[in-house]
Amino acid sequence: METNLHKSVFQPHLCLPENQTGRDFLVSDLHGHRPRLDTALLDLNFDFNRDRLIAVGDLIDRGPDSQGCLALLQEPWFWSVRGNHEQMLIDTVREQSDSLWRRWLLNGGGWALDQPDILIRDWALDLAQLPLTLTLDCRGQTLGVCHAEYSGADWGQRTAASDQQVVEWLWGRSRLKLHNNLPIEGVDWVFSGHTVVPEVQILGNSVFIERGAYLDNPLTVIDLQQWLLER
Repeated sequence: METNLHKSVFQPHLCLPENQTGRDFLVSDLHGHRPRLDTALLDLNFDFNRDRLIAVGDLIDRGPDSQGCLALLQEPWFWSVRGNHEQMLIDTVREQSDSLWRRWLLNGGGWALDQPDILIRDWALDLAQLPLTLTLDCRGQTLGVCHAEYSGADWGQRTAASDQQVVEWLWGRSRLKLHNNLPIEGVDWVFSGHTVVPEVQILGNSVFIERGAYLDNPLTVIDLQQWLLER
């Protein structure tokens, strides 16, 4: 099991080796719903010494326990890509502009108003270490994770992405809106959250798993080894 020590070194495109001892789970946008996650992991008999949990981002805002979700960053079994809500916190702390504060507060950041400034700054530093994309090996397949959508034609192009492409990874919805079934080359599957869908939706090899836990809809937790076995 990896420790959280190398999480402190920013890698914009993180690659995880195959989990040789346990299972890998993928979870949709948490949005502060730490108690619901804890219940789901208990139901799945999650082994904190051998299993890994990988999140598609948006750990914070809108739900009851953003701090509890931020605490997950210190766990050696937990990994996440950066979501647009993490980016809003980072941008707000860095720039301290009224417009960025308004944007974040309008999108569920009001929980932070009761927190000490130094704590918010520390969270911004931690969240800035989250990768923009994550790649892992599982059952001989290559899986990608990107918060909103991966807009490129090839997974290998992500290391030379433009600033506009990075914005699309964090905020984009065009693949779902256009019902784009074109596969992404260089990867077997790419998992994303961000846009609420009624059920897990597959377009080409893009998989959208966000069902809106903050709207009291189900939190999606996928056993990746089992999911691949069923494909």
